[in-house]
Amino acid sequence: MQTVNTDNIGPVSGDEEPIIAPRKTKRKRFPLSFVVVALAILGAVIYLVYANTQSNSVYYMTVPELHHCSICETESVRVAGVVLQNSVQHDDQGRVVSFTISDSGKNINMLPVTYSGVVPDIFRPGVQVVVEGHYTGSGPFQAQTLLAKCPSKFQSATPTAN
Repeated sequence: MQTVNTDNIGPVSGDEEPIIAPRKTKRKRFPLSFVVVALAILGAVIYLVYANTQSNSVYYMTVPELHHCSICETESVRVAGVVLQNSVQHDDQGRVVSFTISDSGKNINMLPVTYSGVVPDIFRPGVQVVVEGHYTGSGPFQAQTLLAKCPSKFQSATPTAN
């Protein structure tokens, strides 16, 4: 005598193992609207990353490159140099500091700079700085940002004779 189980199990009799009938499985498909929305979000993220990096990228140049630059009068630029000795002048009333930088720290290829804002603690003559701002081609460089590079704290020690 055979009995039929209704739970997708084949005929069962006495000592036989039940036979499991294969189930038809349907593939789950993502709705087309989810795919379209996901692609739109991905496209928006890629566009925002690209647009943001293009608008914030500023070329890093030296003082001689700035003097020979033809498009720098209309764009914000970054210039690196060394603060010259005896060139730093502070204006106590408006927190304005004026100084001169050069690419070698000598009186060659000099650029006068005017900066209004908080001056870094390590700013002094002989320190490498990066200024970001606008240069009209004549007069001082108008800096909106002043960054001073930290001198290396790890210098090789010179052995001393005791």
